[in-house]
Amino acid sequence: MNKSELKIYPLGGVGEIGSNMTVFETENHLCIIDYGILFPYDDFFDINYLIPDTSNINEEKEITLFITHGHEDHIGAVHHFLMEFPQTKVLAPRFAAKLIHKKLEQRKMSRKILEYKEEDSFDFDQFSLHPIHVTHSIPHTFGLVFKSQDFATLFISDFKYDLNPIFEKPFNTQKIKDLFANAKTKLAFLDSTNILNPGKTISESEITADLSEILATKKRTFITLFASNVYRMKNILELAKKHNRKVTTIGRSIQSYLDAAEEAELLKREDYPLKDFDAIENYNDPNLLYVITGSQGEHLGATRRIVNGDQKHITLTENDQFVFSSKPIPGNEKKIYKLYNQIAQTDCKLITFKDKNIHASGHPSQEDLKSLVSEIEPTHYIPIHGETYFLKEHVKFINTHFPQIETFFLTNYDGIDIKDGKINHFSLASVDPHLIHGRDLIIEREKISERRKMACNGVVFVSINHKTKNIAFETKGLPIEADSYKARLVDLVEFQAFTELKSRDYDYIVEQIRIKIRTSYNHFLGYKPITIVQMV
Repeated sequence: MNKSELKIYPLGGVGEIGSNMTVFETENHLCIIDYGILFPYDDFFDINYLIPDTSNINEEKEITLFITHGHEDHIGAVHHFLMEFPQTKVLAPRFAAKLIHKKLEQRKMSRKILEYKEEDSFDFDQFSLHPIHVTHSIPHTFGLVFKSQDFATLFISDFKYDLNPIFEKPFNTQKIKDLFANAKTKLAFLDSTNILNPGKTISESEITADLSEILATKKRTFITLFASNVYRMKNILELAKKHNRKVTTIGRSIQSYLDAAEEAELLKREDYPLKDFDAIENYNDPNLLYVITGSQGEHLGATRRIVNGDQKHITLTENDQFVFSSKPIPGNEKKIYKLYNQIAQTDCKLITFKDKNIHASGHPSQEDLKSLVSEIEPTHYIPIHGETYFLKEHVKFINTHFPQIETFFLTNYDGIDIKDGKINHFSLASVDPHLIHGRDLIIEREKISERRKMACNGVVFVSINHKTKNIAFETKGLPIEADSYKARLVDLVEFQAFTELKSRDYDYIVEQIRIKIRTSYNHFLGYKPITIVQMV
């Protein structure tokens, strides 16, 4: 590789929202930006999550894992990476480092993580990496500029262009401009999540007034939100103190993020009127504020438990108000609207983002991108962090408003190499992500196919004892009415095994019985269940 050459290629998170991983490859180094998880769709049958395949990683080079922030789609798979590449050097901002340490402790792993600050820089051959403070929906979020003498590459996968945040510094546009100043080629990789949204994304500071109005109302109040949004949590706690509210939390993830926030000195619990749930004296106190998990309708989230009446000490009434300080993530709408309907049946007052300014996105809308791109003036541009449709719309958006900028369209396993100031496109052989199940184990895709067939068609187990001529016949997942068909099938198995096919070898008998059972059930049910036959 030429000393001036840099290769950049995403292995996850581009063409999808989740499992973020992008490689910056120089002559002797691999600088990997994030290693996160992607939560599965329903048809993956209860696997934990998906992670990028790492077969393209060159272990002969020095590996650095640079973490931009603490969201699960950026840090959720770090322990997998460290198990596979234990020599990796890990750099992370303070809050993300605390969260990663908690994950490693759960797995009895201990690793040194270097906590970086914005003023730090790191060298990779002829290049230097400079962290850029950006605003987002989780504390300590960074982009980066990867710079050589001739060109500079800006990479920010998640951000909002907030110049008036409450508890942190504004987005640091000036540092980008300074690092871009002397570069001939200025390449920007920027977030596509909200590219379909016209206008500007509101600042976190703009939701304070409506939240304050809600908390000033003397009703028992439930607020559900993304547990990782520590600044939203801090804003709510400040307002609770202002309105003399008592606060309790429900949900392990909120406790975990509060612990990490306290360790990172982002807040102190003792500054706020927080009480443990089990220590509450009157759970119906109209002055009580419950801050809870499950804003996306998660099966085990506190929101769902409360709405379903499964949370001890709590029953919703017309004297309560339920606040969703969040928006549905695409794909979760049905689950959340079901919760809305259940809340409405209790006559509890429901307040969502459609009623009040109570949620601010963590991603830039169209006008934000226009403002930022106008400020930093890149010469080249690549949309990232979005599904394929979003990426293509982002390319169109830049081509329309900034025709002087050269754009590239990349998805996972596409890449660019930069040499002598020129940018060229290349593609790697794509591989499917790993499916993680149980205790961090990879489960093969064919096993998911087996699960799908069992879930959709049911299972029939037949055990034949050749010596005693006993037959055990059991079904799982079939209609109860199918039990009336069982005796007939047992007779069929008995005739096949001990009369018609008795002179054939065992394997042949087992396969013929399996075929007969599936065919018989197909006539009765209209489909063929998975059938497992064994003969001893």
